[in-house]
Amino acid sequence: MNDQDIFDLYVAQSENVRELWKAKESLVKDINCCIRKSEEYQLSVKTKFLALLYSAWSEAQFTQIVYTPNGFSYSEIKHILRYKKKNGIGQAWKLMLENAMRKVGDTATRGDLNNRLRKLVNIAKDYIAEPSEIRNKIAHGEWVNALNSTVTATNPTISQMLKQLDPVLVEKRFEIHRYMGYIVRDLIQSPKAGFHKHYWTNIVNLEDYMKKTASWNLNTKKCCFLKSLYCIAYKKWLTR
Repeated sequence: MNDQDIFDLYVAQSENVRELWKAKESLVKDINCCIRKSEEYQLSVKTKFLALLYSAWSEAQFTQIVYTPNGFSYSEIKHILRYKKKNGIGQAWKLMLENAMRKVGDTATRGDLNNRLRKLVNIAKDYIAEPSEIRNKIAHGEWVNALNSTVTATNPTISQMLKQLDPVLVEKRFEIHRYMGYIVRDLIQSPKAGFHKHYWTNIVNLEDYMKKTASWNLNTKKCCFLKSLYCIAYKKWLTR
């Protein structure tokens, strides 16, 4: 595989990423409509679809990043994709980040790079690796009661996570994942210039977003919709 082949795959996968993002925006509109109308069952169903869609988009963006032009060599790409197939997307993200950071410098001797790497790995673990476990349960038809790995009993912990699945938190994962994509592309395309130049801008924007949305969840969104409806009703009452 040559540079043109890598570029062609990047373009093809970029189209998949854009299409899945459009699907996400459409599904979020449906979910917001369910919240406004208090359609709890429809909200629950569409939230599970959103979780599946997030994982699909996450997988697509991972491949898109791996095939970023002027980034990884073909041998590096093959290694990362094989590792992902064997160990899952969470471990593959860790490997991809470690390989990419080596293009900047040696994390064993440079504390600043090691700190950056650990921060990125932790974000990938929290927002990419862990949600994939829920996705697997939903994809295997375990929508209410999750089963254990040997399919000999239920898994109460995962069952509770399914029950508490929150569309607002899933939507936040999309945004955090997208910021991660910006950071990693800078790292692998311009390890000596772009990463250092843009890293802090992107990581600060990511951290600001995470702080701003830390308290956001389904309940706060419902409250916002109720306040909005109250304001509309009050204005109509004033002008009657």
